[in-house]
Amino acid sequence: MKKCMILIFLSAILLMLPGCWNKEELDESGFVMALAIDQGKGGELELTTQMYRPTAGEKGGGGGSPGQTANLLIKTKDDSIFEAVRDIPIHLGRKAKFSHMRIIVIGEKLARATDVGRLIDLFYRDHEPRHTISIMIAKGRADKILENTPAIEQTIGQQLLLTKVVAYKNAAKSMDTTLLKLALMMNSPHGDTAITYVYEDKKEKNVLNAAGLALLKKGKMKSILPSKKVEGLIMLRNEFKSGVVEVPCPGKKLETESVEVLNLGTKMKPKLVGDKVKVQVKTKVDAAIGEMRCTEIKTRKDEAEFTHKVEEQIKKQMLETISILQKNKMDVIEIGNKIASSNPKKWEKMKDTWDKQFAELPFDIQVKVKILTTGTVIGKPAVSGEKK
Repeated sequence: MKKCMILIFLSAILLMLPGCWNKEELDESGFVMALAIDQGKGGELELTTQMYRPTAGEKGGGGGSPGQTANLLIKTKDDSIFEAVRDIPIHLGRKAKFSHMRIIVIGEKLARATDVGRLIDLFYRDHEPRHTISIMIAKGRADKILENTPAIEQTIGQQLLLTKVVAYKNAAKSMDTTLLKLALMMNSPHGDTAITYVYEDKKEKNVLNAAGLALLKKGKMKSILPSKKVEGLIMLRNEFKSGVVEVPCPGKKLETESVEVLNLGTKMKPKLVGDKVKVQVKTKVDAAIGEMRCTEIKTRKDEAEFTHKVEEQIKKQMLETISILQKNKMDVIEIGNKIASSNPKKWEKMKDTWDKQFAELPFDIQVKVKILTTGTVIGKPAVSGEKK
């Protein structure tokens, strides 16, 4: 009898499992790939939503006409992002789904006037957006960025996402800024934040560059870190993945040699001496020679001299980045956060004046480079017209 009752109970549960109470059909939803937010007139927020439009031949989305692009832009505006999002179906005829959104782009004017964290609060609270969504700040208006034609991807949202990823991982010209990482930076003890900066190329029309960083204090954009100075920041933050270091040729302004950074590790430690803070930075680099134009490495002494030049160049890059950050009082190196973590009581006393202290911090930087390979050619220029 007991076994029979258990069997009946399990059968009743199984009848409830196949229910379709929360089903959604693909042709009833419009999938958001990217979102641009700009400041409108009278304090309104202007949203430009890039929807994915299936092209002819694709399954599951109704299909489009041959020759149609995969980009469809919907423009809405309101006092809040939530209400502007709810207006999307008025123009589309489908409910907007944010589960596959790639990026959020915010116009520079809006980013300078508004707390970015509070602006995008909806995307943290709603269950659909993923916290891996990339966030960028655009030079000028954000909607102009989404109006560009993708160079190789199907949508401009995917194009921007991959451009940012490559700029960070392969060129060290940007940072990997997502909703999650933005929240961690803004909610940290100090709160200074860096977000990927995107802009149209001055020389090439319809070419977008995700290089450089917008620097935020108390949630609002204050300044820009140029792409050439981002390398130094990523090195200091110990987030360097891959990149190239250019070493000037002595006495030749336009000639440089280059090494590829294969591996880089940085240990940064703030030291408290009374009320003063000193920062010690130790960086170890494994590198490969990429180009040689004015140096020959024939002996151990030659190798040591070239290695020293690379070390000094990396140190110079770091110091130049630090100089810009100190001038703007932007602690995106997160020294304040390290002090707060290691000595909370000390941080409580100095946090109100930290911006001023950071601007005057002394840095002791030590760089150790190890050349692992010169490539397929021995340590001199592979081909040269100069007679030896």
